[in-house]
This record gives sequence, C-alpha cells and structure tokens, in this order.
Amino acid sequence: MRGKGSVYRRGLLAAMLVLAVVAAACAEEDGSDELTVGMALPGPKNDKGFSQAHYDGLLLVESELGAVISVRESVLDPQARVEALRDLAQDNNLVIGVGAEYAEPGVTVAPQFPDTTFMVINGQTSDADNLFVYGVREGVPAYIAGVVAAHLTTTNQAGFVGGEEIPPLYMADDGFSAGLKSVNPDIEIASTIVGSFIDPQGAFAAASAQLAAGADVIYSYVDSGIAGVIEAIGDAGGTALTFGIIFPRCSDFPEIVGTSILNASGLVLTMTSDYVNDTVPDQPQFFGVENPDVQRFELCPDHATDELQKIVDDTTAGINDGSIQLPAGV
Repeated sequence: MRGKGSVYRRGLLAAMLVLAVVAAACAEEDGSDELTVGMALPGPKNDKGFSQAHYDGLLLVESELGAVISVRESVLDPQARVEALRDLAQDNNLVIGVGAEYAEPGVTVAPQFPDTTFMVINGQTSDADNLFVYGVREGVPAYIAGVVAAHLTTTNQAGFVGGEEIPPLYMADDGFSAGLKSVNPDIEIASTIVGSFIDPQGAFAAASAQLAAGADVIYSYVDSGIAGVIEAIGDAGGTALTFGIIFPRCSDFPEIVGTSILNASGLVLTMTSDYVNDTVPDQPQFFGVENPDVQRFELCPDHATDELQKIVDDTTAGINDGSIQLPAGV
C-alpha cells in the first residue's frame, strides 16, 4: 500500500506540473508579461530545512514554468524583511514570503505595490486585495509524532526543542503535547525555544537539560539545529530518540524516529500555478495531512515497525475523517 501511495503521489505531482506548464505556455502565446517570481527566505537557502525546502520549490518553478526567479535569503531583522519584500516587488510580478516571519511585512508592503501579487506562507490577511495567504498546519503531523512518542517513552517524560517564536512553532508544540497526552495524560513535557532554527549549540543546551531531567523522546522543531539535539543524545548515552521536520534525515541520524515532512516544493508550485491560472483562493488556504503531497508524518525505515506504522496510519486517518478532534489552533 505504501508503495502504491508513492506512485500515486508522483503521478499527481506530474499531472500538476503538466497543467502548470500548459498554462504558462498559453499565457506566453497570449503575449502576457514574463513570469517573474521573487522569494524572501527567513534563513539560508541551504539550511537543510524550512528555507531550503521552499527554495527548492522556487527552483522547480524556474525549471518547469520558465519563470525568472530572484531570492533574498537569511533575512533575520524584522525591518530587513520589509525591505526584502519591497526590493523583490520592484522586479517581480509575484513575490512569495516564506514563513510567519513575513506575515506582518506582507501586510505592510502589499498595499504599497498594488500591481504586484504577494503570497505569504503562514501569513496573515489584510484589506489589500493583492495579498494572499497559504500555509500548513504544522501542529497536525506533530500530533501524530506525539502519539508515536507516547508509545516509545519509558520514562513518561518528553521534550520539545523549538527554533524561532512564530505561530507554527506554537502549533507544533501544542500538537506534540496533545498527541502525547491523548495516549497518557500523565506524561510530563518540557518545552524550550532557543530563538533560532539554525543554532546547534542552543539546541544542544536545550536538549541536554531536558535529557538530564529524564526526557527520552524529543520533538526537534529546528532545521540544522537538530545536529545539536543529536549530539546531546549521544552525550547522554545514546538511548533517547527524536523526531525531525521538513526533510527526512533518517540515514544521517538513526536517533530520528520519524519526520513531519513538508513538501514545500509542491506547495510553492501550487501557489505559483494558482497565480498563473488566476485561481488564487480568496480565503487563506491551509493544509494539514489530508494531502500527503504537501505534508505528512513518516516513520524512518529503521523504526517503521508494523505496530508503529499502524499507529501512524490510524492516527492520520482519524484526523482526516474527524474522529480525532485536535485542540483549537493546532
């Protein structure tokens, strides 16, 4: 079944690519303006995490749709994020802000460039009719991870190590906690936000403290910072386990049980195709785990026992059919 699902997902993505290419070609024949897409990233485009995943989507838009692309990366200061969107709006007819870090800058800048379309992932709406919001409910796969973690812990203590203080982080924190508590309400959970998704030293310190207090499962809501969590696990004896996000890194770190996978390339392609096809939804479009081409929880091969896989499958199905009610805001 899992193999067939992969074939289905690949086929679906291929069909989406064909439709988008045809739409772009038709626009070109009609004499429409060249498709230019700018992207503003909160972190480096090679962070092996959130920013890189979306940048890969921008490269896909370039190769499949023939778009002229530009990028601003590692934009950390809030005012610099405003300037990054302004700079990109000068030369692009579509500007994508990646992450909730660009929510307020999008609201600020969009009215200043009414002829440019702005899309912000995990953003916020405003009165500007050229600002659109897409996103992922990152608390949903985190909930599934929490259910799995509750079946793995032997100490009944868990940890959450997060990066920057943005709404999706709190969704993931709440989701992981809710998943744990749904199995065992007595599980104790320690949560630490280190202030950066790419700070292995900060993640190491946070994970070390949680492990010392008894945690034996940790949800690592960080990008390259996960190396610090892995190091802390090794220093603590190597018996604890963790969960990753965005990219599966199972072969790199056997301590990772599973990953809250975000196919950001598919999301970016969907957003750009909506722009090309003039089908951008008026209301914010958020994805949970109902579309595995965008987001899903997936076990690493070394941990994909029949028992754990059934837990993942049943929990995913329960969320999608409504029999599992998630807390508000997850």
